[in-house]
Amino acid sequence: MKTSPLIISLFIATSLVACSNTMTGVGKDLQEMGKKMDPQAKPVETAPTSSSAPSANPNKDVTITPVK
Repeated sequence: MKTSPLIISLFIATSLVACSNTMTGVGKDLQEMGKKMDPQAKPVETAPTSSSAPSANPNKDVTITPVK
């Protein structure tokens, strides 16, 4: 019995969509659980952009010097 490539492709696409929806739901559930654990917590800040060089920040304890 030959399985057509179209049926296999549809099965793989359906599986990927289902996994994506599941992971999105898990992420939302974790956020809600975190809010219930500590409602006064502040949201996490994003990482600094690459435009701010580490050596240009005077508040850092370590200065990175590039090697030439």
